Formats: sequence, structure tokens, C-alpha cells
Amino acid sequence: MIERGPAAEDVVDALVLAALPDEVHELRAMLVDLRPLAGEGAVQRGRWRGRDVALALTGDGDRNARVRAAAALRRVRARVVIAIGVAGALSPELAKGELLVAHRVMRENGNAWQAPPPWLAGAAQLAGARPAALISAPRLAATVADKERLRSLAAERAPGLMAAVDLESAAFAAAAAARGLPWLILRAISDTAVEELPPLLNRCLDEGGAIRRRLLAARLFSQPSTLPQLLQLRQRVRACAAVLAIATTAVIENAGTGYAAAVGA
Repeated sequence: MIERGPAAEDVVDALVLAALPDEVHELRAMLVDLRPLAGEGAVQRGRWRGRDVALALTGDGDRNARVRAAAALRRVRARVVIAIGVAGALSPELAKGELLVAHRVMRENGNAWQAPPPWLAGAAQLAGARPAALISAPRLAATVADKERLRSLAAERAPGLMAAVDLESAAFAAAAAARGLPWLILRAISDTAVEELPPLLNRCLDEGGAIRRRLLAARLFSQPSTLPQLLQLRQRVRACAAVLAIATTAVIENAGTGYAAAVGA
């Protein structure tokens, strides 16, 4: 069977990837005429100030991000890929809500991807993002010791950059690079380097790094003291979503002539 290429209506200026709905709820509210692509519930299309934008949710964890980002890129012909979401701080100077743009993305035990094109990174820095190294880990960095170990690794592999940790950035960068597309990753800090996450979260991960939410809900009945911290984390993610929405729309708007360069037009 011959796979059809994207229809003309599926060509967009930017494809925005995110793992979770809470990370993009503010961006969804800002985009105009947002609607699902025909025959595709996982990818939506809208506009921002004259730019065509597609938005795809992948689910959390490396496996979901890898598979669903690749699927979105088969469905949409994007000129640039912008991945957004929250991250845990590894550098102690990073505060909650602080915005980062990845200048280096690396797996904890594997490949690394270099900075995005200057025109794209410049647009992010105009939006107030600070250059950083992002480490994608197979599990949440839930303890201060975990974060300190990863901070030391980032200092060795990306000296001079502040660092943060997440689960999906490496998968997003790899998916864009496999298509030869320029990419940008924006992350907002949800927890600082000295904060610990509930151990229950890592105990509820599947083998692909995604949280099994039904299992988490079931276990909360026996560990109700964890619920207030989880609710606080969700509030932080939603606050970060506002920061990410403003930055993402600024990048889309300010990237300017770089869109033409991205497709050689």
C-alpha cells in the first residue's frame, strides 16, 4: 500500500508537541479556529496571527512521545517543530515557573542533539527563555540526590549551561531531526532542584515511562497524604502552561523569515 503524503491543508508553519493536556490548555485558548484535522483526533489545527499551527498531544514518557510525535509528523508537513512542557530544575538557581530554551538535549544514557537554528533560538530568547541543557530520563527525578546526580552529568556533557530534567525532550528532538526539520524545545520549571516529588509517582510508571493513572488513583486511597502535593504540582503545571503559551506564540510570531529558510523556499 502506498502511503499518501500530507494534503495541502496539512501544511503548517509550526507543529507544537506536548505530552499532557495541562501543559497546553492556555495555548489552546489562544489559538484561533482550533479544530481536529480530518480523520485525526490526536492532531488539531489552528492559527496564530497569520501563522498556521498544528498541535499534537503525545502522552507522557519516552515511548509515547517517540511513537506519537513520529505519527504527528507523518500526518502534518511542518516547517518547524516546537515542543513544550514542564521540567524539573537541576541547577539550583532555577526558580519555579522559569522559562528555558534547550541549547542541548540529551538522553541520560545515550544520544544528544545540538542547539536549534540561531533564528529559532533567537526568537525564543526574545520571549524571555534562558539557554539550558535538558536531560531526558527514563524515570522522574524524584529526589534531591537524583537531581544532583543528573546535574553533575549535565555539567560534564554540556558545560556552562543551566540544566533541567524531563521525560520526553529527547524523543521530540529525535523525531524532528529524523525528518530533517528545525526544532525548538521550551520548558518551564515545575519543581526546583531542592524539591522532592512523591515516590508514588515513580512506582506508578509503566515500562515506557508514562504514569499509569488508574493505578495512581487506586494507590492514593491507601496513601491519601500524597494527594495535596499532587494537587499542588498540577497547579504549578497549569501556571507553567501560561508561561509556555505566551512564549510559544511569541516564537511563532517572531521567527519571521526563518520559516521560509526552514523549507528552502
